[in-house]
Amino acid sequence: MEELHWNLEGLFSSEEAFSQEIDQVKKEVEKLQQEDIQITDQKTLLYWLDRKWNLKERANTLLVYGSLCYYRDVKNETRIQERELVESLQTEVDLATKKIDGMILSLGKETVLEEMKKEKAYQKYYFSTDCLFRMQEHLVKAKDQDQFKENQKRINQLLTEYNQLLREMEFPTLEVDGKEITLTPSNCQKYFSARDRETRKKAFFCVSEAYQEKAEKYAEILNEIKSLRLENAHLEGYQTLLEKELFVENLKPNMIDTLIQLVHENLPVIQKYFGLKAQTLGIPDPHLYDLSAPLNDSISKKYTMEEAIQIIREALKPLGEKYLNVVDILLDGHIDATVDEKKHQSITFSWHMYSFMNFRGSYIDLKNLIHELGHIVNYYLSHQEQPYLYEDSTVFVGETASIVNEILLNRYLYHNAETKDEKCFYLNKSIENYFSSIFKQTLYTELELYMESHPDFDAESLSIEYEKLTKEYYGSQILYDENTFTEWARKGQLYRWDYYCYKYATGLLMASAVVHAYVDQKSLKEEDYIHFLSAGSSKYSLDLLKMIQIDWDQPENIYGGFEVLKQDVHELEKILK
Repeated sequence: MEELHWNLEGLFSSEEAFSQEIDQVKKEVEKLQQEDIQITDQKTLLYWLDRKWNLKERANTLLVYGSLCYYRDVKNETRIQERELVESLQTEVDLATKKIDGMILSLGKETVLEEMKKEKAYQKYYFSTDCLFRMQEHLVKAKDQDQFKENQKRINQLLTEYNQLLREMEFPTLEVDGKEITLTPSNCQKYFSARDRETRKKAFFCVSEAYQEKAEKYAEILNEIKSLRLENAHLEGYQTLLEKELFVENLKPNMIDTLIQLVHENLPVIQKYFGLKAQTLGIPDPHLYDLSAPLNDSISKKYTMEEAIQIIREALKPLGEKYLNVVDILLDGHIDATVDEKKHQSITFSWHMYSFMNFRGSYIDLKNLIHELGHIVNYYLSHQEQPYLYEDSTVFVGETASIVNEILLNRYLYHNAETKDEKCFYLNKSIENYFSSIFKQTLYTELELYMESHPDFDAESLSIEYEKLTKEYYGSQILYDENTFTEWARKGQLYRWDYYCYKYATGLLMASAVVHAYVDQKSLKEEDYIHFLSAGSSKYSLDLLKMIQIDWDQPENIYGGFEVLKQDVHELEKILK
């Protein structure tokens, strides 16, 4: 492959131009802070909306450029300072433009939106303004802002305390092949998945016992975080943390219930896989510590970048010519070949559609590359079709395009595998992804629901609930050991965000439903999928999903997402016979 070089001229023609724009945006922020904003008619409303979004876009372009330059040389002091400067500047822009939002809100929803309907020039701002008014009822009142900030400050302190606790975790040493191994939070997964049963058993109990000793402290931190977040949610006018999480993206209140129902209906499928796995590994009495062992760990293929790109092009052919044309455009981007080979290669597809990742040629690198490409195609298409304010996907639908690509990659590799072991490897990877992303994340979501309905939870009550859920999800064919149900303590997403886990589950489920409808049943048309990818955040998430036949009011069309899993388990069963 030809060695290519960074080309950021699409952003700024020179470093000098970049610096000049920083100065200009600073001046614009200072000017806006001092101005008396008055909206008296359609003309002035449009003027201030243009000012707001133009300034936000300029700040974002500075952030993109500053970030690209920083990642190009992360130890360069100048680049570090530039990145900090543009990040700070974007925050200043966000705060300054809130003055415009405040004035718009003061005019009243009916007045503003009715005026916007009269003029075509307002069309691109209508949806974002409607969203602004929708969130108005959940703005923190002036008298509560100090308490809100104080709570958030304490939450950040608790998260720092949690991260420090993780770093200080000490585990007993483990003997592997005659050597003493010191387990750490970063390397324990390697030993959990060891082919040698005794190794993974010892690792499992070492880690479980270590977390058991500190479980009370972990629960204490988690309880206080949840309590403070709930207090802040109340200050914002929400009854529960779940209500807040769903309201922000205008998701339906019963969506979590629908997800849990669908997952429970399909527990027999994943439990059947556990049985096949135990049988194949020759384990008549499977325990939890056996389920991380791979079916086959002898596949160690390496791919050059050229080979990876060729595989990706072939794997994505089912998505149609329009999609592949965009892939070709993006793959004509560049690889930064000047980065130290011992570190990584940085892949960037386009100045405004960039991605950084390690690529050393393994299966995981190939999967990560096609995953990131899904995000970039999504952004590229929406960037072409949408104004700046809508060109990013919503959070809820944001993983759909990338996971569709992952599923198609595994299908391609499976169908082109030359040996039985290879076929088992790719099926195993696919099925394990379903368990970790859909089933396990839904389990964590149920645990969060328990926390919210039992605000006095402690380590003992959490472990009892986690044990109950674990046995329900894994099934009766698994043997369960005492005092091994403190896994909740090391799941950072439970601490860092509220109800984040369900997004992993719905992301893979919806992507699978797309593949089932688009590729298997051919009921979803190419133009509809492209239209969805081009829509950015120009509609609410649930309306965007209806473009690709996903309707959370009709679970039967989401149920198709489990058909991909069922096919994989069925194929694996045939191969293993």
